[in-house]
Amino acid sequence: MYNKTLPVLKIMQEISFIELLGYSIESNRIKSFIEEYKLNEEIRIQKNTDGYIYEADTWKEGDIISLTFIGNKMYSQNYGTPIDVSDNSSDELIVSQITVDNNFSKNKEKSPIDLPFSLELGDYKDLIFEKLKKKPYDRSKSTYGYAWWYQYEDFRILTALNDKYELIWLRVMKLDKYEIEKDKLKKKLRKQNKNIKAENINYITGFKNKLPTIEWKRRKSEGDGIFTDESIEIIEKLLIDYIAQIITLTKKRNATTIYNSVKKITKNINRVNHRLNVIDTLEREELCNFINKIVRKTGLNIDSEIDLTEEWREW
Repeated sequence: MYNKTLPVLKIMQEISFIELLGYSIESNRIKSFIEEYKLNEEIRIQKNTDGYIYEADTWKEGDIISLTFIGNKMYSQNYGTPIDVSDNSSDELIVSQITVDNNFSKNKEKSPIDLPFSLELGDYKDLIFEKLKKKPYDRSKSTYGYAWWYQYEDFRILTALNDKYELIWLRVMKLDKYEIEKDKLKKKLRKQNKNIKAENINYITGFKNKLPTIEWKRRKSEGDGIFTDESIEIIEKLLIDYIAQIITLTKKRNATTIYNSVKKITKNINRVNHRLNVIDTLEREELCNFINKIVRKTGLNIDSEIDLTEEWREW
């Protein structure tokens, strides 16, 4: 534990604020951080149906820095053991995300806190690559310009860029243990080529008789208004094509391309759902189970807790 009498700014020069991820709000480190940057004391808390805190934040209009928390119960389940918890039996708040946004697009002022990897607001994309020593694993357009994501061992960084590719705000987020396991899986995919079993193709072919859309047709006939003939037909074709692709890739015994096929089917369903809005909670579970089970049937060794669609899924 650090000496509480030391100025917080001096402490923050000694550590990256990424190191605050996983700390309890009851720790002296987080209390001092909240006090120094005058963060909102009226933290908004959201609980799930079991009464556990799944999200809370300090953000209020005009804040330059904001913290996002998860309750201890869900943090321990999804992320592992938090740091410096005062009472393990309570659901005290644990830092899971930190955002720095000083409205750089308007005022062009530097961040009031040192950013990780010596980043500066206003850095051009090439300098960001140089400082982070890698290129983003995901890039997308956004209302403010571009969202570029970088991933490390146990956290990820969102760099928000304007249309000139300048850094305008930044967010760091804790990776949950399932994301960490998925990252390990990706790194070892080539070693899993030997696990792919061509003899499993018959099982994979059998999934044509287990399409989620078979059940959807029944529910539609009983009056479920979420479905249309068009939506069922389009998604059914996507799933049949997915089965055919997995069969082809299983014959080739290529674990990486089998894994990547999940991205393609998931994004295709994203596009359909954006247009036709056919997927609710039950349909999501049915599709996820279907897509994940087929991949596992190829012989790929994947933790049962990992949902391969989650990285790209928008439904």
